[in-house]
Amino acid sequence: MNNQKGFANIVLIVLVVILAGALGYVILVKKPAPVEQSQTNNLQNTEPTTPPPANNSVSQNPPATKPPVTPSQSLPTTCVDETHTVGGKDLPAVITSISPTSGTVGTKVEIRGCNLAGFEGDQIAIFERSDGKKLTFYGSVYNEKMMTVTVADNCPTGSETGRYSGITSSCETIQALPGTYRVYVITWGDEFKSNSATFTVK
Repeated sequence: MNNQKGFANIVLIVLVVILAGALGYVILVKKPAPVEQSQTNNLQNTEPTTPPPANNSVSQNPPATKPPVTPSQSLPTTCVDETHTVGGKDLPAVITSISPTSGTVGTKVEIRGCNLAGFEGDQIAIFERSDGKKLTFYGSVYNEKMMTVTVADNCPTGSETGRYSGITSSCETIQALPGTYRVYVITWGDEFKSNSATFTVK
């Protein structure tokens, strides 16, 4: 009799354990869906509410402006001094550099090259305006490779005295107006012109 009661108690305990396990299983299986949904809601709530910044790349990085284009000098880099005359005539000068390439009236300009001195050592540089008017400048030193002139009005007083004759005569006053001038060197009598450089009067 006691054995039957003990067996019944064991069966009862086993049933209680099975029911408890089944109930726990049902609870655990049913719960994940709400938990996952709450996690999704939390993720949605943590997303930034501010809109992404507008694309202001154009205003922040404006296109680079190109520097102003200056006339190319296109000058030879080297030259050779030659015998001064061929058949009694002077050879043309060659300009290899001009410095500076721009400046105001009163600027000293250095011209370098070959055969820059003509008849009796004269150095004559012409600054020609776009309208064909010419400013004539004399270098001060006999030198085949370098001459220096000062930008100024041509014949500002309206008369000039000949370098060799000593005779005073009238001449045309031409102002050194702002603009780009074609620069070249001539020999005696304007027989030969050198290649051209440019100078801008500011």
